[in-house]
Amino acid sequence: MGLEIRSFRDEDLNQVKTIEKASFTDPYSELLFRFLKFKVGDGFIVAQREGIVGYAISEVHEDRGHIISMAVSPEYRRAGVGGALLQEAIKRLGPKVKEIYLEVRVGNEAAIRLYKKFSFKSTGERKERYYPDGEDALVMAKSV
Repeated sequence: MGLEIRSFRDEDLNQVKTIEKASFTDPYSELLFRFLKFKVGDGFIVAQREGIVGYAISEVHEDRGHIISMAVSPEYRRAGVGGALLQEAIKRLGPKVKEIYLEVRVGNEAAIRLYKKFSFKSTGERKERYYPDGEDALVMAKSV
């Protein structure tokens, strides 16, 4: 596939923002991406293939890993990029935590299928307008 997964670098920011805007109705701001990079360090990874085609952001919180956000450029979806990013995030978090969790829109069936493929299981929901547009989030987790 010619895909490289590596840590985010400052020069990746514009491409990451483009993917974010194409993926979400409420995209993260440049300031938030810069803060997250400062906060999570190597937990901010990108998939590169003739440019950045996806990213994932994860952090360690006590003994749990949290996948904060993940997105793939529309033209590279269903091509293994999301799986490669998820696998690398799990690999980086695994030695540091006992469990990894994430939130996903209840209506995002493709993402839910991907997470299930990696043994994430539903553990509950975050209701009451978790996302700015009012959609609830499904909480999924896996032991490591």
